[in-house]
Amino acid sequence: MKTFFSNLSKLIAMKGFSYYVCPHCGNVLVSSSPLSPSCCGNEIAALMLSEAPSSLSLPVRKDGDEIIVSLTHPMRKDEYVTFIAIESYDALVLKKLYAEWNEDVIFPYMKGRLVWATSTGKGYFQRLI
Repeated sequence: MKTFFSNLSKLIAMKGFSYYVCPHCGNVLVSSSPLSPSCCGNEIAALMLSEAPSSLSLPVRKDGDEIIVSLTHPMRKDEYVTFIAIESYDALVLKKLYAEWNEDVIFPYMKGRLVWATSTGKGYFQRLI
């Protein structure tokens, strides 16, 4: 009989999701395995994620069974966070954001990695939560 623990090594080996953003239309693509996607007639490379510097880090707090991400980053038309995602070993929740939205972003609680992107090329960031 298979149990959760018999598949544990597969779950631990999962290295996360790959993220792709079209530089023309801003479409966000996510994959759990390697691929070569295209959008707007151009091939898109996977984003290179880095640890966020403290000046660009987004505050995260747990409230009951939710995770709340505060948007302390500017959300102007020329500079804003384009998406935020929370991923665990077997799930992903992605929220697309738009300029001038200055609200907190609420996710269901899960332990894992928080990923976000800025529109002005400052980078694509991650942090453990």
